[in-house]
Amino acid sequence: MRGQAPKGRSSGLPTTSGGKCFQLWALGLFCTERHLAKRLKNNSFYPFTQQQPNVFVLEYYLDTLWKGALLFVVCLFLVSFGLVSQVLKQETWGFPACGVGVGLWLMISSLPRRRLVLNHTRGTYHFSIQGRTVCQGPMHLVYVRLALSSDAYGSCFFQLVLCGHKLEPLVLVQLSERYEQTEYLGRHIARKLNINYFDYLATSYRHVVRHWPLGATFSPGIVQRKTGPSGKRISQQDLDV
Repeated sequence: MRGQAPKGRSSGLPTTSGGKCFQLWALGLFCTERHLAKRLKNNSFYPFTQQQPNVFVLEYYLDTLWKGALLFVVCLFLVSFGLVSQVLKQETWGFPACGVGVGLWLMISSLPRRRLVLNHTRGTYHFSIQGRTVCQGPMHLVYVRLALSSDAYGSCFFQLVLCGHKLEPLVLVQLSERYEQTEYLGRHIARKLNINYFDYLATSYRHVVRHWPLGATFSPGIVQRKTGPSGKRISQQDLDV
């Protein structure tokens, strides 16, 4: 019949399937650069999906939804059967009762679905919760960031985070000791999504800035590359910041 869309194609814009709204939960459980690399092989725009050229969409639920549900069920079970009502003759039923309230609050606050759209055609991003606009702005306010943390023994760990103005930080890689692999994945994601990438140092030649604020002519955080190829391994002195 004429006017009928070809089989296997949708006549309108594709939408994000329900299962993909929970894809970031797996990263919360297996936040390693190897797990992220496997996801990128299946979808080069991960964690986004490309709806049309230069338009990327990410729909998700916060992982506090399942964490709150787990806390609620466990504490409700303890309260219902009085398993921890007393410890050493001390009344302790208030602790699981408080856990029931906290778990319920986490579930309710995490139920609304989040939606982040990167629209390079318009040069803006749009973030909404359950269909209500939270913020929208120019593309330079969304970026991939490599964050650094250390423990009491001086060991350094790196996080790969998707950040933005009034956006909830989304951790893509958590507590990795492999700087080169994590940096490569971050630069790859930023390049595929056409957004900015920032190293863990405030001033670094490893920053990749694709979008600048309107009227910006100079940024003190961007310096010229003075060392060898980007494949050079980072020294321990560079990590001690």
